[in-house]
Amino acid sequence: MQKKYKCFLFDLDGTLLDTAPEFLSCLNSLLNKHNLNEVSDKFVRERVSDGVGRLIEDGFKISSQNAKFETLRNQLLEEYQKNFLISKLFPGVKTVLKRLSEMQIDWMIVTNKPKKFAEEICKNFKWNQSSLGLFTPDDAKGKRKPNPAILNMALKNSKYDKNLSVYVGDNWRDIEGAKNCGIDSILAMYGYLSKKDVLNLSPTNRISKISELTSFF
Repeated sequence: MQKKYKCFLFDLDGTLLDTAPEFLSCLNSLLNKHNLNEVSDKFVRERVSDGVGRLIEDGFKISSQNAKFETLRNQLLEEYQKNFLISKLFPGVKTVLKRLSEMQIDWMIVTNKPKKFAEEICKNFKWNQSSLGLFTPDDAKGKRKPNPAILNMALKNSKYDKNLSVYVGDNWRDIEGAKNCGIDSILAMYGYLSKKDVLNLSPTNRISKISELTSFF
């Protein structure tokens, strides 16, 4: 019998929101400014869930210890500021979130994305009116998944025990973060994870499209 949950925590990029097109545009714009070759959509989709830092490291072929890294990272975030609100939801997301709210099942967003972007995105989709909350590293002294700090903070905002809560995400950091937090996880295989990485993870459950989430509530 399928386990049912009373509290759903969601990752943002690659789980609810398809941000790859915007990051592709931003990264290529920055690479052009530095007279470097553009990258492909596939390049970005395989890395975007790892964050802006990974895009800079691989796009510019430098390590995070490089003297130019932080400047380039901030430049990419400046580019992203110009178009981040045009990102689209993955198919079925709106219906699933509406259903959760109708059934009075708590749901929250827990993301490594900087709060200034995540808050505006939530307002744009009116999620701030229906979700229980939004939690980012800004709320946990900069601690990022797979560190469980932001997941633990989110759960403290809920009235449910950990065994009734689940984290839905598309990245290894999401699955490991849930494990470190002591809650179940659902891997969103429609997100940005490569087929090879999917095989290396051990989530509690997997879904190939978000509409399949309804079997868990």
